[in-house]
Amino acid sequence: MIEHDEYLLPPGCKSSIFVHPSGVDEAVEVALFQDHRFAFFFWSIWTREFGLEDNPPALVSLDWHEDLAAPGGKELDELRALDRSDRRAISLFCWEKLNPLNDGHILAAAYLNLIGDIYVVRKQVPGDGHSFEDSNGQSHSIRCFETTEGLMAELKETKVERVFFDIDLDYFTESPNLCGGGEGVTLVSDDSVRTTLDPASELLSWVFERFAGMTIATEPEFCGGLINSNHLVSLLSESLFNSQLLADGATWKHLE
Repeated sequence: MIEHDEYLLPPGCKSSIFVHPSGVDEAVEVALFQDHRFAFFFWSIWTREFGLEDNPPALVSLDWHEDLAAPGGKELDELRALDRSDRRAISLFCWEKLNPLNDGHILAAAYLNLIGDIYVVRKQVPGDGHSFEDSNGQSHSIRCFETTEGLMAELKETKVERVFFDIDLDYFTESPNLCGGGEGVTLVSDDSVRTTLDPASELLSWVFERFAGMTIATEPEFCGGLINSNHLVSLLSESLFNSQLLADGATWKHLE
């Protein structure tokens, strides 16, 4: 008998199961939530359930912010104490323990080796790429890019086998605020969103061949409001799926 907790998702998180976008005979999950830190929950579950702990998927993330705040002190103790076999514990950990600024989930996941190397396309002015050491002393490379073209130039030189694809919808905004969002935030053009999320694009084609799951953060407060965020969800859904994301019967658009 399957315990109810095996289906437990954090409050406000939704997900759908799809066939693999490359067409191979595998199932993968696409998850949607508001606060970006809940991506940690899904990366933890997927890495464990797919038996990928010895070689976790790389992370490819599109975001306005870098979200690369490193855990320290008490946070490291709490990460080490986390029972990753308990969905409820992971859910509560994301809500209560991860930074509510939603900028610490990536390196928290790397610390537990839930993800491998990290590739972030961002608009926030960052530092250069560096590395991060996990709880076992293993190094995770961190690379940041200003464009998806720069990202692809790097990815084509790697031997990445599996990828978690992560999108914060505020990536598709422009803001005069150094911290993103705020007054004056605008959306990029609809065509720009569609081009970035075109399944036939070089980036999506590369990701889909190695796809191990997709996390989507709606972050309405950094998108200029709920209507803007919902508009971006609609464009993402329209670009990737032949029906609305989370609707019954939705499938990958490019596999029609």
